[in-house]
Amino acid sequence: MSGAKVPDLTALNLPTIADILILSEVRRGHPTIEAAANAINRPIRWVHVSEVADIAHLLRGGELILSTGVALPNTDDGLTRFISDLADARATGVVIELGRRFSTLPTALVQSAEAHSLPLIALHNEVPFVAITEAIHSIIVNAQIRQLQFGEVVHRTFHSLAAEGATLQNIIDQIAHLADCPAVFENVAHHVLAFAGATTDNPEIIDDWEQRSRKAAWADQTSFIDGEHWIATPVGARGQVWGRLILFPAPPLRPLQQTILELGATTLALNLLIEREENLLEHQTHRTLISDIIEHHYSSQDEIHTRAQSLGVTTRRQLLVAMIVLSDRGAPLSDITRHARAREEATAVSRALADADAIGLVGLIEPGRLGLLLSAPTDARMNSLLKAVATAIHERANQLTPVGSTVIGVGSPVKSIDDLHHSFADANQAAEAAENLPGDHLFVTTAEIRLRGLVHLMRDDPRIQNYAVRELGALVTYDERYHTDLIATLRAYLEAGGNKSTAAATMFMNRATFYHRLSKIEKILDCDLQSVESRSSLYVALIVHQSLDTQGHKHRRPPRGPSSPSGKA
Repeated sequence: MSGAKVPDLTALNLPTIADILILSEVRRGHPTIEAAANAINRPIRWVHVSEVADIAHLLRGGELILSTGVALPNTDDGLTRFISDLADARATGVVIELGRRFSTLPTALVQSAEAHSLPLIALHNEVPFVAITEAIHSIIVNAQIRQLQFGEVVHRTFHSLAAEGATLQNIIDQIAHLADCPAVFENVAHHVLAFAGATTDNPEIIDDWEQRSRKAAWADQTSFIDGEHWIATPVGARGQVWGRLILFPAPPLRPLQQTILELGATTLALNLLIEREENLLEHQTHRTLISDIIEHHYSSQDEIHTRAQSLGVTTRRQLLVAMIVLSDRGAPLSDITRHARAREEATAVSRALADADAIGLVGLIEPGRLGLLLSAPTDARMNSLLKAVATAIHERANQLTPVGSTVIGVGSPVKSIDDLHHSFADANQAAEAAENLPGDHLFVTTAEIRLRGLVHLMRDDPRIQNYAVRELGALVTYDERYHTDLIATLRAYLEAGGNKSTAAATMFMNRATFYHRLSKIEKILDCDLQSVESRSSLYVALIVHQSLDTQGHKHRRPPRGPSSPSGKA
């Protein structure tokens, strides 16, 4: 959801004494601050014109009192008590017009106002109080109207977020936008799942997050955390707490910011109820971070270091390695089933990391393809970590139903965040090539891809498919037409390095029959199998042919070549 157009939150504030002192209606009285100048930023809720000394019991707090002073007490004690009563009633301040009763304000009045931090203003010229009250009340009423309008925008925004099934990040973005301050959503492990309101090139809001968050006690309701100047509220439903939402408002806290915090927490709770499983939230955050690394969507390496650290993963001054896990569970699945299976696999890989006593990022790139980022201080530690993690992933994958197949590609180790997208690219290539490599592999690196893996990576390129057609098309057509298996004969011969006796034994065939078949192949393909170049070219074509078949590309297998001569091998 795009950011709703909302009024400036600072414009929703009630006017302060400092604000009204610059109004033309007040300036005509030549106002001077006689006491408590440090408290003139208090908001004015209403204005009362009063010429009685016992007005305090009628006040509700936040009022500015206007008076000529004609009815004020005649004694110092009375004046002191007048001020203390107003302070106890939480009045905002007192404005006294000189001339009717006082030429200068009494010392007792001034001292008492200073002692109680109650702003005391003197007007040295006569002004109509009605003009002052109308001007101030107009500002107050307009602020209240804007506040009501803003409240409607807030409720409408959160309703839309819930109705549209907004993502976690969308919700946090809107909370920060509406509250006009940074917002953080953390889980119960003190890991940041989403944050907004800090610029991407200046994410210090989550620096040392886990340590700071642990010092801030949790509460079962909205609470203020003085040390960090946070306001926080728990996020959860049905008796479960999944995390807490935190705002970083500039003082003073505005009432609507607390409303935004609590409505935001409710919207998050609805979002999490839909997601159902708490660990999927962290996967979502990990996935976003991995995606940003791969696509280079970050402003600085420090940003990635900070975001990773907030998730409990140290990347600064570490050796970094990307992993790609590819899963194939057999028969095609519906979209809903496919995404549900992808979530199961993401959870299984996360648990595998815990099994291996490792900490890393795990993100679902797409169904059937997971990305991991591991960090370690040394090469030796990384090597042992890769083996332990890969072993645990295979063990966890084998517990899923149906079991299917799982391959793991490992990228090149790097020391810079900027080089990580190369490591992910290497891991992706290695994982795809691993699907077509012979034998079982704990994991595959680009160094192990070699020819078979390289061909597998290029299998969808029309040029290499056409190459296979040119080299093997006639033999494929012959086998299909006459129900022979000359392709297998050719493969055995080439894999035996051109040794006919060894190849014949592999095929459980006497040498004469095997030689006859080789002669038939030479005739069909019009080639010389004694030629090293011919054998090399045919071997590459066979790998292409096998790669297309084993990957379910039979509908794109090399088309039949020209008609073969009659007769069977």
